[in-house]
Amino acid sequence: MDLERREQSRSDEFFKLLMNSQKVIYAYILSMVHNCPDADDIMQETMTLMWERFDEFERGSNFGAWGIKIARFKILNYFKSKNRDEELFDESLLTQILDCYHRKMDEMKVRISALQECLKKLDKRDKKLIEIRYEQGLKITELAERIERPVQGLYKALARIHTVLHRCVNQTIHQWGFR
Repeated sequence: MDLERREQSRSDEFFKLLMNSQKVIYAYILSMVHNCPDADDIMQETMTLMWERFDEFERGSNFGAWGIKIARFKILNYFKSKNRDEELFDESLLTQILDCYHRKMDEMKVRISALQECLKKLDKRDKKLIEIRYEQGLKITELAERIERPVQGLYKALARIHTVLHRCVNQTIHQWGFR
């Protein structure tokens, strides 16, 4: 009975972590494969291998990153098998593409962190405008109606805010020691 409870707890933990990371892992796979049926198959294989190797997962570390590492090997295998059927590209090129993807994702994380810091620095009115526009996904015309401002004025205000945020993000990244 105790073994059964432990196994249930293990599977509950796995599926909770998977549910929180599944979209990120699938997005990674799809960005590499560009074919939904193949991406679905690779995702299925990745999840199966993650479950089989779940005891190797270091608790407290990033489950999504661990899943992406496993997916990376599944993607490499996918392209190797495709390469047998047709001449796509060699493994070293695929490895370079995957490495570039990881670097870009790391850069994106830094930029997102910098943007979050810069959003905090906006005055209340500009911050509210950005929140309404992007969190609610409103079109400029819908936003203008909602806050009773002219459309042209909103375009100008948003362009100004975007410029401020762009400069702030670049300065923040530079201050943090990134390029």
